[in-house]
Amino acid sequence: MLDRATYIWESIDFLNRFIMKSLQRHAEEHGMTAPQVRVILEVFINKKISVKELTQNLRMTQSTVSDIVERLTEKGILIKKPNPQDKRSVQIMLTEEMVKIIEETSPKPIQQIMGAVLDNLQPSEQATVEEGIRLLVAAVGEKMEADGIESLEDFEVLFLPKEKKK
Repeated sequence: MLDRATYIWESIDFLNRFIMKSLQRHAEEHGMTAPQVRVILEVFINKKISVKELTQNLRMTQSTVSDIVERLTEKGILIKKPNPQDKRSVQIMLTEEMVKIIEETSPKPIQQIMGAVLDNLQPSEQATVEEGIRLLVAAVGEKMEADGIESLEDFEVLFLPKEKKK
């Protein structure tokens, strides 16, 4: 039997791998790879971003990100523009057409995946899972703040007070 911390870590790793494999399948259905979809979503979230920032945010090598950006630029999904603040770098953005496609796609692939998983549980079980995740995220947030680890502003939606259920 695994100790609690190991079990939770292994469970998070399992869930992450499940989501990535499901995202890969979804991406392949649309003629893309999972890393390409991850780049597209990261650009969508940030509106304008550099290759260096993409590399850091996605934890990929700079050469991998650069290759993906080039392929997606050639496909007309991304555009590159000189950065007005730093002439040596470029800003990566989605084309207007791609922004419209993403905004009109609902629900998003990851929400579809998790929704299908949650559908296997009873409503009371879903609430239990949500509360457990809420507690774990709050504990991680407290640990990050105590350790001075990066800003939590990108994740502030996770730390909003729980809505009261009627």
